[in-house]
Amino acid sequence: MKRWVITGPTGWIGRALLDLLTSDDARDGLHPDQTISLFGSRAGTVTVEDGRAFPIRPLSEIGPDDVAEAYVVHLAYLTKDKVGELGEAAFRSGNETIDNTLLAALEQAAPAALFVASSGAARLAEIGADHHLYGVMKHEQERRFLAYGAAHDVPVLCGRIFNVAGPHINKHEAYAVSNFAVQALTQGSIRIEASQPVFRSLLHVTDLCRLVIRALRSGHRHSDPVDLCGSTVLEMADIAALVGTETGKDIPIHRPCMNFSSRSDYLGIPQDTKMLAMQFAVDLTEPAIQVRDTVNWIRKTL
Repeated sequence: MKRWVITGPTGWIGRALLDLLTSDDARDGLHPDQTISLFGSRAGTVTVEDGRAFPIRPLSEIGPDDVAEAYVVHLAYLTKDKVGELGEAAFRSGNETIDNTLLAALEQAAPAALFVASSGAARLAEIGADHHLYGVMKHEQERRFLAYGAAHDVPVLCGRIFNVAGPHINKHEAYAVSNFAVQALTQGSIRIEASQPVFRSLLHVTDLCRLVIRALRSGHRHSDPVDLCGSTVLEMADIAALVGTETGKDIPIHRPCMNFSSRSDYLGIPQDTKMLAMQFAVDLTEPAIQVRDTVNWIRKTL
């Protein structure tokens, strides 16, 4: 029996992963002899798409019996916005506690395979393009878990997640595709605040979850972090236009006068994602369908 262990199951990716695992999907759903154990910041429950509720145990309780020979998906982490709220010292301490708690269990009992959800911010920190504490700590996290995998011969995949789209999206104001969708659905128009060109790519959250599930089941390992991102470069106006198409035929789009003296790029290496998709037979979703799925989800939640 292979248990699935998920830390941080109530976030966007965690909920999408749970829904896929508990679905009747022939390849990516749970096998008959598999179970799920969930660990979060506190005890509680999470309800999946079919109405079943799964208990969440405090991460402080995780031990070697939980992780032994399990597929472990590590999503738990204080998000970037918490730096300003908590302060740098508390932010660092909180995330180190999260990682140390899981590592203490893993040191005592090896899992079958481990996925660590890193961030594109780690790439920026690695190349010195951004010194924000979140990216710096994500880069540190990658090195720690990859070193653990090498020392214990455990398959580890650290995925640097860039921009995601699709169902279960939360923090609508924080992501362009959801921000634009909420504007279009509630106001009948879209305003792009950025006056400089802003380039992003989108990866469907279900595609991301399929890659994670299939990589763990296959025992995939990689000695370096892998970028998980979209393959189509989109400017903010492109994303707004796709949202407008999904929400109404005559959605006006407003934007300040453009300044082309600088630009914002947050783009991973799409070949990394494409290689994994080819290896594990995942058909990556086109941007228009990603936006459609995001808009449909937001329609349900507004």
